[in-house]
Amino acid sequence: MKTIDAGDGLRLAPLPDDEPLNAPEIDFSTWPDGRIHGYFESDPPAVSWFCHERLLAGRGHLLAGIGGSSKTRLLYHLGVGAVSGHLPWDWEVAAVGGAALFLTEDVAAQVHRTLHLMSQRFSPDERQLLTERLFVFPLAGKSVRLLELAGQRLHLTAAYDWLMKQLDAMPKPLAFIGIDPALGVTEGDELSQAHQRRLGELMDSIAIETGACTMLSAHASKGSMQADEPGSHSSRGGGAITDAVRGEFVLRNMTPTEAAGFGLDLTERKRHVQLAATKGNELPPEAYVPTWLKRTLGGALEQVVLETVKSVVVGARELQALEVLVVAAPNGDVATKFWREQCVARGVISATSPSGQEKAMERIRGALQASGRVIPGHCAGLWKPA
Repeated sequence: MKTIDAGDGLRLAPLPDDEPLNAPEIDFSTWPDGRIHGYFESDPPAVSWFCHERLLAGRGHLLAGIGGSSKTRLLYHLGVGAVSGHLPWDWEVAAVGGAALFLTEDVAAQVHRTLHLMSQRFSPDERQLLTERLFVFPLAGKSVRLLELAGQRLHLTAAYDWLMKQLDAMPKPLAFIGIDPALGVTEGDELSQAHQRRLGELMDSIAIETGACTMLSAHASKGSMQADEPGSHSSRGGGAITDAVRGEFVLRNMTPTEAAGFGLDLTERKRHVQLAATKGNELPPEAYVPTWLKRTLGGALEQVVLETVKSVVVGARELQALEVLVVAAPNGDVATKFWREQCVARGVISATSPSGQEKAMERIRGALQASGRVIPGHCAGLWKPA
């Protein structure tokens, strides 16, 4: 099997498919023989969890979301949770240990600010424990490609050796590894199924070798984030990356329709994101129930319980805005911006500042939608009378 110099000896490459299929270096004697003797008579080993019935220990996972959906912050929380033993939402941390975050888009000052703000909720003992066991690598401006392109094939790089050497030196056991984002660690083509699968296999291989739950963040297509119930393969480009890992989660912003149902204005809507499992080979059905999280101090996330608004008050202002929409969209739908401008021009909205006008329009539109008087148009941001 191909080996790589890791600086402290030889390490088996996790992806032997760099070599031809008939490579004589591969020791097939270590491969399974296919026998299942005793499987029916003996109890199987229990599933090894990092977060009970959510994230597997020692396997690779994917976190998909559009820019600004708090993917990086979620990785921070999982890293902190791996050390402290608890998370700000109702996942049970089952494996406590060290954690490492490799952040290819962050500089040291960003990491300092994020951890300083998050630490305001930590006890002195937790701060000390995190100082000893949480390792964060701000890598913006550095070439952190773990896979480099040679012709049409991807090969492991010196940066991969460096990353594994950092993991080897950390206190054991290692419970969690977060890598952010996918595009920052490979030269592969985002649209290539082969390249995307290779990246997913690498994440799973790192997890297997270290014993830590590994999660790679990936940018999602904007269209997939507008669905009421996101599905698997939500990452942008080649979806084979999802097939190569053992679990996928989606982090998405709250939609205007959802905000209206919860009675939230524009500002509150922007504070909420939804975390949902879309793939998990060992997950029970209840694991797929989405969790709502709210951005709080410094962008930190915490779980919230949202209830659907039972009654909606539609007053004179809302009815006047509805009349404006009827006039503005006699044969179709109009953009929120145009509808808002017409409401301002006709005195329906009296606020003078742009932000005040946007908030007023959001409340008006939310009430009208919740009462069934307006509905979304043919694409996001367009509205028409019901």
